[in-house]
Amino acid sequence: MGEGATRLIDAPRLAARLGMRQLLLKNETSNPTGSFKDRQVSVGISHARELGHETVAVVSSGNVACAAAAYAARSGMKAVLFMHGMAGGGKIAQAASYGAKVVKVDSPSARTVFDLCIEACDAFGWYHLSTAGMHEPYNVEGAKTIAYELFQQTCGDLPDWIVAPVGGGGLLGGIWRGLLDLKRLGLIETLPRLAGAQAVGCAPLKDAIAHSTPFLETLQHPWPNPHSVAGGIADDILFDGHTVLPAIRTTQGAAFAVTDEEILDAETELASTEGILCEPSSAAAIAALKHLRPESGSNRVCCIVTGTGIKDLEVLRGRVNEPIQIAPNLPDLAKVLGESL
Repeated sequence: MGEGATRLIDAPRLAARLGMRQLLLKNETSNPTGSFKDRQVSVGISHARELGHETVAVVSSGNVACAAAAYAARSGMKAVLFMHGMAGGGKIAQAASYGAKVVKVDSPSARTVFDLCIEACDAFGWYHLSTAGMHEPYNVEGAKTIAYELFQQTCGDLPDWIVAPVGGGGLLGGIWRGLLDLKRLGLIETLPRLAGAQAVGCAPLKDAIAHSTPFLETLQHPWPNPHSVAGGIADDILFDGHTVLPAIRTTQGAAFAVTDEEILDAETELASTEGILCEPSSAAAIAALKHLRPESGSNRVCCIVTGTGIKDLEVLRGRVNEPIQIAPNLPDLAKVLGESL
């Protein structure tokens, strides 16, 4: 594994539950701000500084904002964060802690907030750092490095499937482009099949795949009233549909939509079986594995665990066991644990 690469973890217990020969987890929770967005933002902010900008601005439900604020602070730059309606309180607090200016926009539509951010960047001379390829092509190059690391970490024996959560589509589209680089270099002959996971309450990718909708047409029909516990992937349009749609279509891949209940169940199942607490957006991809299982050739699967669940602990309230209060003595402890003395 190369220096700076995130861990590739074998998950044998969860694989056994799912009936898979092998399940690998690309653990992006170990990045500096806790998500894969560090890869993209580190590239984009370097370009912003190269161009002489002093302030960057992003649209985010959380992870992009955290990464942009942290890397701006490290670079001696200012950051303005446009947080849309699906942003969680933990991520807002983390982003603000880096000294950025946080603005929460009263709109559930990511596209509406993007329009405001772009207008502000034009008016004030800020650099638009959002991780959508149509607005900031440098950022999405960072996601390609996941494909490079997977090739290195598997010694070229890539899995049958790569499954990732999808909001705007830049992550899975970037992995696809990275795999194409490897193929052009002659390092691989065929690409793994790619699958995208979304929430039932906001599933423009699944809809586009099911109806063979062209990318430009998807932009004309935003998902109405997006809602999900997985706010990080509740983008009402496919900002990077020009890459994520061909990623799935050319690899004979798949798109899944999972319920909030499935997402939260998957989050706790991953934590309890493999010791990784992921965010709800990541858990959407874990939940999708149960839908992938009947697909042919799904014996070896890699799931991208995009971000840490420590930022979204509130969603687990009522779903995990409350602590048991006891008196400070061994008999009371044995009683609640069902042990005999």
